[in-house]
Amino acid sequence: MKVWCYVFAIATLAFALGLKAMGQQPAPSPTPVSTGVETIVFFRHGEKPPRGLGQLTCQGLNRALALPAVLLARFGKPDYLFAPDPAVRVFDGTVEGYDYVRPLATIEPTAIRLGMPVNTDYGFLAIGRLERELARRRYEGKTIFVTWEHRTLEAMVKQLMKTFGGSAAEVPPWPADDYDSLYVLRLDRHNGAKPLSFTHDHEGLDGLSADCPDPKQP
Repeated sequence: MKVWCYVFAIATLAFALGLKAMGQQPAPSPTPVSTGVETIVFFRHGEKPPRGLGQLTCQGLNRALALPAVLLARFGKPDYLFAPDPAVRVFDGTVEGYDYVRPLATIEPTAIRLGMPVNTDYGFLAIGRLERELARRRYEGKTIFVTWEHRTLEAMVKQLMKTFGGSAAEVPPWPADDYDSLYVLRLDRHNGAKPLSFTHDHEGLDGLSADCPDPKQP
């Protein structure tokens, strides 16, 4: 009986000391807030044929094939890729319209090289929804590539500038014959004075061959 009383006393003391030690341990540190800058790279689809048709020309295809090396060297591997839903029909001077595959075809070589999916949840004109998506905190510290039509890209970038207190006047018009521009936004949510900055860059891919790649060539 004495032995059991002794064992019980030791166990009780050990339990009490354990509770005391737990009470003396510092509280776990909160998860640090990310201070990363969100980088969004907007670029237009490749060159298109005179009738549109939702397609690229051979020169546009060559641009699309050359883009991965340019974008990855300049911005590193992206975390997300966006292009408009190709199933949403576009009526660009034609009665019947066409499926708008041009932007997706432009970004596909980059996606294939990286083994990444392309988010096509947003239709050609659903740029308001895409703006709100890109402004979410889930993209803090991430790099995003967005390929679209040039006029909608311009409108999207200007609206994002306004949303984060910038000036839409910083964003130049996107000329109809310009397939080479890159509009780059960098969003630092921890910079209260000016969280969003705009840079006008270029791919440097004008003047590529107007002939389609020949798979027979080495």
